[in-house]
Amino acid sequence: MKKTLIISVILLLTLWAAGAWAQLKDGLWEMTTSVEMKGMPQAMPPTIFRQCITKSDPVPKNQDKNFECKTTGQKISGNAVSYSVECKGKDSVMLTTGKTTYSGSAMEGTSTTNFKVKGQPEMQMTNKMKGKYIGPCPK
Repeated sequence: MKKTLIISVILLLTLWAAGAWAQLKDGLWEMTTSVEMKGMPQAMPPTIFRQCITKSDPVPKNQDKNFECKTTGQKISGNAVSYSVECKGKDSVMLTTGKTTYSGSAMEGTSTTNFKVKGQPEMQMTNKMKGKYIGPCPK
């Protein structure tokens, strides 16, 4: 009896997690990012970009061709993804930690980026992101 109960609880938790994670749609997402930077008196204009997001790669990343980015940590809990990303450029490094929540055809998240440029003091940015599912990824 006790063994059956434990198996039932594990099965229910697995089904709940799979159902919550199923809210992420694999495909092309359009994301709008607003950036706040400490010490800057004026806000930067929002940036819009598109990225293919999948259950196997659910982390939004910098699309700047001057940086090579890789996900260095990732944790999935329900329909939320917590992550860390490292981006390296010629003379700079960006370290980002964030959390994104997917809900069907919408997503929302925040992240903090520490930006180091050789010979300059480190800067920190806070990013707020909202996105929507566009459709399948281009082939």
